[in-house]
Amino acid sequence: MSASRELWPDEYTVFNILYDKFLFWSIVVGIFTFTWLLIAVLRYRDGIEPAGKEELKVGTFPKERHHFDLEFAWFLGPTILVVWVTILAFGSMNIVWGEVQDLQEEGAFTVEVNGLQWYWDFYYHDELTWEDMSTEHDVTWDNITGLTIDAGPGAVSAVAKWSILEVDIEDDLVETEFSETLDLANNTTMAVMFNQSVPQSVEIKDADGNVIHRWQHIPERIMKNADEEAYSYKMSGNLIIPCDENVLFNIYSMNLEREDDSFDRSSTYQGVQHAFWLQEWGMKEDAVPGLDSGTWMYVQPNEAGVFPIRCAEYCGKEHSLMYGHVEVVAREGMTCDADFGVYFEHEELR
Repeated sequence: MSASRELWPDEYTVFNILYDKFLFWSIVVGIFTFTWLLIAVLRYRDGIEPAGKEELKVGTFPKERHHFDLEFAWFLGPTILVVWVTILAFGSMNIVWGEVQDLQEEGAFTVEVNGLQWYWDFYYHDELTWEDMSTEHDVTWDNITGLTIDAGPGAVSAVAKWSILEVDIEDDLVETEFSETLDLANNTTMAVMFNQSVPQSVEIKDADGNVIHRWQHIPERIMKNADEEAYSYKMSGNLIIPCDENVLFNIYSMNLEREDDSFDRSSTYQGVQHAFWLQEWGMKEDAVPGLDSGTWMYVQPNEAGVFPIRCAEYCGKEHSLMYGHVEVVAREGMTCDADFGVYFEHEELR
C-alpha cells in the first residue's frame, strides 16, 4: 500500500472549511442585525416623536406599522440561511464518511481501537513489517535461511520472539509464544523460518541490556469467513503504524465481540464513553458504548516518531492513567520522507 492521495495544508481540512463558512455567515448576519439595531436606536431615540403617536393605543398593534413584505423577509431570510448551513454541515459529514468508505475499498492500513477501563487495546487488520532506521544493525528473517543478524558496534545479545498458531478442539486458533536469546559474539543466526501468518520480533541489546535496534513483523488478521474473525494481533497501551500511508482507526468502547466467555452477555453494562485523542496531531474521536460499528478516524502521518495517546473524555477514577503512545515507523526497506501532513483533500468543499 502506498500513499495515493494528494494532501494539503490544515486550512483546507473539513473543520477549517466549515469554520470559515460559518464564520462568514455569522459576520454577515451580525452586521445586518447590528446595523438594523443602530438604525432603530437612532430613529426612536429619546426626544424623537414617532409619526402617528396620537393614534397609538395600548394593546393594539398600529396598522400603519404592519409591513407584510418586511415581516415575510425576516422569516424567509433566516430560514434559508439555517437550511443552507445545515446542508453544508451534513454535506461535509457525508464527505468524511465517504472518504472512510473509499479508504476501506482502497485497502488502507486498518487498526481497531478498543477503549476499556482504563487502557487501550489495538487489534491489527493488516500486515506490517518494520525495522529501526539509522542504526548500524540489520535483521534479516526469511523463510529460506531463517533469522540472520548483522550486528554492529555495541551489540551484545538479541532476543527473538515468534508464535505458532494451532487449531483447538473448538476450531479456534490458539497462539503459543516462543523466545530465544542469542549471544551475538558466538551466534548470529537461528533456524526458525519466517512465517508471514504469525507475529515475530527481534530486539538487539547492548551490554547494559538496553534495546538499540528493533525488527518486528505484525501479521494480517485471519478470518474464518467474511464476517467472523479467527485471529488478529493485539497490542495494549502502545500502537505502531506505518508512515506515508493511509491509516484508518475503527474506534470502540468495550467492543463486546472482543470479550471472552467470562463476560456476562446478559449484562446491561457496555462500557463507558472514551475519546481517542492524538493531541500532537490535533485529532480526536469519541469511543461510544454500544455503537456496534464504532467510529472512524483516519490519518496519513509523514514523520517517524513517538506521539502520545490520551483519553479526552472522563471515564472513571483512573481516567488520568489511560494513556499510551503511537509510534510511526517505516516499513522494512523504506524511509519516512514524503512531504505532507495528516489530512486529506476534499475537492467538494473548495
